[in-house]
Amino acid sequence: MTTNQSLGWASLLDSKAPEGAVLLGALFTTYDRTDERLLVEDVLPSLLGLKHGPFDLVERSFFLLELDERLKQLHDRIVVVSSTLRDEPGDDDSAMSAGIYGWVWRSIRQLTVGKNGDAVQHAKLWMLHWTKDGAEFLEIVVSSCNLTRSAFRHQIQAAWRVCLPLQQKSTNVRLNGWGVLPEFMRALASSSGGETHLDGFINLLSRADCPQGITFVASVPGSHDRRTPWGAAGLRDIIPAGRGTTSATVFSPYIGSWDENSLNQWCAYFEGKPERISLVWIDKDHPWSDKWILPTSTLKNHVGVGGALLHLRHDGIDQKKSNSLHVEHRTSDIRWSHAKLYAFKRGRTQSLLLTSANFSTSAWGKVEGGKLTIKNFELGVCIEQANSPFENLSKFLDISNAATSSNKLIIGSRLISWAQATWDGKNILVECRSKKEVTGQIISRKKSPRISQWKKTTNGIHSTSIPWKDEKNAPASVLLKCETEQLNVVVFDSRKLKDRERSLPDEIDESEVQSIRDRLLFEQYGGKAVTDIESEPDAEVDADLPQDGDNQNADDSNGDTSVNNNDSYAVEALTAARQKLNVVDNWAARVIQAEQVSSERVLEMLSRDGRLLMEAFTRLHAQAEEGGSHNTGAIIAAEEMELRLKQLPKESR
Repeated sequence: MTTNQSLGWASLLDSKAPEGAVLLGALFTTYDRTDERLLVEDVLPSLLGLKHGPFDLVERSFFLLELDERLKQLHDRIVVVSSTLRDEPGDDDSAMSAGIYGWVWRSIRQLTVGKNGDAVQHAKLWMLHWTKDGAEFLEIVVSSCNLTRSAFRHQIQAAWRVCLPLQQKSTNVRLNGWGVLPEFMRALASSSGGETHLDGFINLLSRADCPQGITFVASVPGSHDRRTPWGAAGLRDIIPAGRGTTSATVFSPYIGSWDENSLNQWCAYFEGKPERISLVWIDKDHPWSDKWILPTSTLKNHVGVGGALLHLRHDGIDQKKSNSLHVEHRTSDIRWSHAKLYAFKRGRTQSLLLTSANFSTSAWGKVEGGKLTIKNFELGVCIEQANSPFENLSKFLDISNAATSSNKLIIGSRLISWAQATWDGKNILVECRSKKEVTGQIISRKKSPRISQWKKTTNGIHSTSIPWKDEKNAPASVLLKCETEQLNVVVFDSRKLKDRERSLPDEIDESEVQSIRDRLLFEQYGGKAVTDIESEPDAEVDADLPQDGDNQNADDSNGDTSVNNNDSYAVEALTAARQKLNVVDNWAARVIQAEQVSSERVLEMLSRDGRLLMEAFTRLHAQAEEGGSHNTGAIIAAEEMELRLKQLPKESR
């Protein structure tokens, strides 16, 4: 769904950023810890616009190094925040594993909530920072989708997305226009132990105007007083205008335990009543019945107070007898809905809340001792005057046909509720939160030393610093154990750029690294596609760079191909030199664009690429000399690049 209140049917990876835009940073929040294979093979190639794919054996080395180079450029600018606690059924393929792609976490910051107290991170927020032709954009996606393969392949999600132009200057007026969203992000950062890691994304909000008719509704774990904006209390800000009782229609795959008292408490925040709540549900024969959860006791209490149960029908043969989620939704679609939608209506005014929040007190909160107690981080976006997609559903003729369960949403708990690990090249700092004794082990390719001592604080934080200077055997993760429970924590590489340059994806043969990196770099700035290259560079003619034509067989007017052979080689030398300088010029043009809009991030990336280009040209020249030849164009390009790099602002070099 977009801000024009129209329902769409598309992939979450279909960005609204301008075509050709380059990603400068990204924030992802997810419930289950990120599936690395999904991230590496699907999400990142799409968002980064990679030119090479992971599945072709010929291209795979190019793909891995292209991805590695882009992640080095974006080091610590892609942040993933997830949960370690559960409150709903999990997917078999959602667990994070070290696997073959564990190396990506050297550049991507992975955080988990729970440092300050038990918390479930259940929100699904994407914030993507883009640039094109010097202009910058912020794309925001609020959805029900986790970063797992199951979420993308086996589920139907609901999402709201918008892409907004960014202004050069930040203002508090713009920041305040986003309502609770900035404070929600600050609370998320604090709970994940990364108080400053989300500051850059919050600052982006202060450079963009929130779309009209949009209000954010969020939940933050803790016990809050009656003035809180969180959870059910936040529904006060989206009450449809008018008089009378507000009705609510709830579409959620997981329903928690509700009694009459808790239903009354929830409704009071939006001036509703339990008898005006309609639950959209499925029957026992529906193909989603083994996924959706509705406790029998909750259904009894809901119907007992006069609430309605709307029937989402499914007929495997007749499409017309099925209630589809969209005109393009077919009954043959085997995916099940993971979407969470709440439609509010009063008189002729209405609004639609698209959120991560299931219909449970863990998500919305429960009044205890005069305070609203919330267990989850949740985020939703309310669109004014958006039509409800459930207005034409009929009621269950017999509620005994409804798919119910004696099971309830299990509120998970972990003995290790939060953890993180970073490596600065000298020491590995490991921190975790647990009320009981914890043991640990550093995981790397060659050695796995155990953690024997911890420093402890009164709030259950364990910390230790492990000496580690072995750059060739970088630490991959820390395996933490507490009684029968274990948690694998990836290690973030916080070393300086010059030290991180030498790190490689695990699959790569070190002997071919430099050649592939140079070719990818030339390709990025106008060189020939690396997989089109059939031979290594030879003297002045470089296969790495774009070719304007093959002059080796140029003939004279008499057809004698041998007459002007020396002149032909001279032309090739000039052509190759021009091709190298074209790469330099393409790089310089991007620098000018970045300087025009004072984009420090882009200038930093371009400065690094410029240095690498200079080194690559120097290597081409050295290789030619070793072969007893010359590559004048390469050394000219290297010298030109060196001069242009000196013209960059010092802070960008």
